[in-house]
Amino acid sequence: MWCRLPFRISTSAIDSLLERADGLISAAQQDNSVTFGKDFFGRIDSENNNLDLLQQLHQDFWPEIADIVDLKVPVVDHTILLIKGAGAPGTALHQDRAYWVGRDPTPTIFSVWIALEDLTEEKGGLILSPDNQVSVSGMSAFNTGAILEHAEDYKQAGGFPITIPPAAATEMKKAMEFISLAKGEALAFDSFEAHTTGPNQTSTPRLAMKIAYSDGADKDRYLIRTDELEDYSPS
Repeated sequence: MWCRLPFRISTSAIDSLLERADGLISAAQQDNSVTFGKDFFGRIDSENNNLDLLQQLHQDFWPEIADIVDLKVPVVDHTILLIKGAGAPGTALHQDRAYWVGRDPTPTIFSVWIALEDLTEEKGGLILSPDNQVSVSGMSAFNTGAILEHAEDYKQAGGFPITIPPAAATEMKKAMEFISLAKGEALAFDSFEAHTTGPNQTSTPRLAMKIAYSDGADKDRYLIRTDELEDYSPS
């Protein structure tokens, strides 16, 4: 399942993030792959953790969905920048659940995918099934799906080596569409939602990111609890 979030991340928050991530973005200009920026946001006790930026983004939409997703101990499981270099290939069709079974035995992780610029189809944005779209209130039913067959292919371009096999993916993609997002717009999808992205056919990097939330009640591996993030103050 997936839904469009009906609120927008502030331009000031995004511009502050892009300014601080300028080095990663500049490097991606010369690299036709995906720069994941997994270490851009760190834990409270790490240096240059950029949690002040994450706090701004989180506060722009979390209050509107916190009660709907109803996590016992809501945490930011992880968050990454998704900077796709000029000319980078698309990612193969996959479900995130295939990667997260071990770290999330009872499925609770869902992703908020944020456009850090206007994302056109040529930029290589998300491709999803319109049949799986729900309203924001439908987020209460997230992570009630089923996992599909996946296969490992570590030669797969696009950075995701565990994917839905080509024949099944080709058939599924016939019913999928590119989802346009303007700068600051976001959508959320659960860990069972099959998704892919197109290639970046432009001469500049594609700028996006995701924040993955989960229930931290039985976990000791996550980035930060949401209450800690909301109370965070740089020293």
